[in-house]
Amino acid sequence: MYAVGRLGSYMSRGVYTVSGPFHPFGGAADIIIVEQPDGTCKTSPWYVRFGKFQGVLKTR
Repeated sequence: MYAVGRLGSYMSRGVYTVSGPFHPFGGAADIIIVEQPDGTCKTSPWYVRFGKFQGVLKTR
């Protein structure tokens, strides 16, 4: 168990090193996909954030 804990610690440090102070992995995306009777799929609007730049992408 000690080895697993150490591995998790190294991984979290690596993610922090990559993300730096601006946290490019921040934000959230909840996407709901519904299959229509004709077989096509439609999604709910969803949110994307990349570092300091952010935008909202919506389905048409």
